[in-house]
Amino acid sequence: MIRLILADLLGHARVWTGIFAVITAAGFVAAIATGLLETGMVHGGRVRDGLASSSSAVIMFTAVTALIVLSASANLTVALQQRTHALWQLVGIRPALVALAVIAQLGTVAVAGGTTGALIARSAFEPLFVWTFREWTDMQGISLHLSVGSIAIAVVAIAAVVLLGGLRGARRASRTPPIEALREPEPPEARLGWLRIVATCLALGGTIILIANLDGEASVSAFSGQAILLTPLIAAVLAAAGPIVFPIALRAWTSLVPARASATWFLARNSARYRLSRSTAAVAPLMVAIALAGGLYTTGATLAAAQAARTGSADGFSLAPEGVVLLLGGPLLLSGVAAAATVFMSGQAREREHALVRAAGSTQGAIVLAALWECVIYTVTAAFLGAAATVIGGIIIAHTLALPAPTVSLAALGVIASGGFVLILAANISPTAAALRHEIPRTLSVE
Repeated sequence: MIRLILADLLGHARVWTGIFAVITAAGFVAAIATGLLETGMVHGGRVRDGLASSSSAVIMFTAVTALIVLSASANLTVALQQRTHALWQLVGIRPALVALAVIAQLGTVAVAGGTTGALIARSAFEPLFVWTFREWTDMQGISLHLSVGSIAIAVVAIAAVVLLGGLRGARRASRTPPIEALREPEPPEARLGWLRIVATCLALGGTIILIANLDGEASVSAFSGQAILLTPLIAAVLAAAGPIVFPIALRAWTSLVPARASATWFLARNSARYRLSRSTAAVAPLMVAIALAGGLYTTGATLAAAQAARTGSADGFSLAPEGVVLLLGGPLLLSGVAAAATVFMSGQAREREHALVRAAGSTQGAIVLAALWECVIYTVTAAFLGAAATVIGGIIIAHTLALPAPTVSLAALGVIASGGFVLILAANISPTAAALRHEIPRTLSVE
């Protein structure tokens, strides 16, 4: 069994490299957050209070992103290998052992990736801390602490999320009849499993409770501390219900562009609609990143507008670069890596499709253009949903503060969406161009 697990990891190196990169980014971010907590606990006093308030926001933003990103990536990793799992059963491996092997693979990569990211974080912790807290007098010259115990906690937490996210895929790999899996290795229909239903209910419940507790008459610090969490929770609701929400959003806006407008657009639109599991895994990280950045800047601008309306001054609401990096640096890094890795992981499964399209008479340029349109579809869908979460959160905050409308930061939405598009494009176009260099008969004979 160990030889089978290791051989499959090497045989599907492209898929496992993608999720390894995502987990490494998660390990890096998680280790930085635990380092802030440990440093605060060691020093106590004002250092502990300052780092506790900072790290709690960092952990909240990072936890929401990590839960969405890691679970989606783990599920996609298993879905991309359903054909292999069916072949395992055909050669005599029991379904229970197939599920066990999948879980063992996910656990191995999760521990390796999490440890790698945490070790990188350990070397980068000091320069990041010095830059981020350079304006805090209480943080000058203090000793920093990121122990092996903290790293172990971060790695275990990441591994648990990955295993939980891949559990449904592992069960499906062991329970799906081999002939059915070989005929259609990735079912296109969207389904909400029990884990996603629970996550959706929890996120929705947390959002409702937070909205009910918003108090526009409270102090600025107390209100801003609550309001800043609203948009991430709304984004979490959309991401948890992704198998239902993402296809609806994707179909809604792509239907506005007629299929006859371009043959390459027709191919890209139907490809994105058909592969819902891949589309969900690509859209979710970018949507969360857009919502986090848009929500942070929109909340700050709306609070500044409320302050100006009441006192005539909006002082105290400027977002310093180090503060933005502290709150959003980790989630944006994790989301960007996940969005690009998801597209990269799916590239190998697309080589046969490209060969079939070429065999039907299409040109290489048309296939590359279709890949470009598919990146546009993913980005616009994520931007649409991220903007929706931002606007909804802004409207609620503005209503609580008795403002007519929120001050939506379109610049933040545009910058993150553009950056995400560049990452997805780079991860998609390069493998597509490489696949086109293969001979059609050789590519089709692989299956």
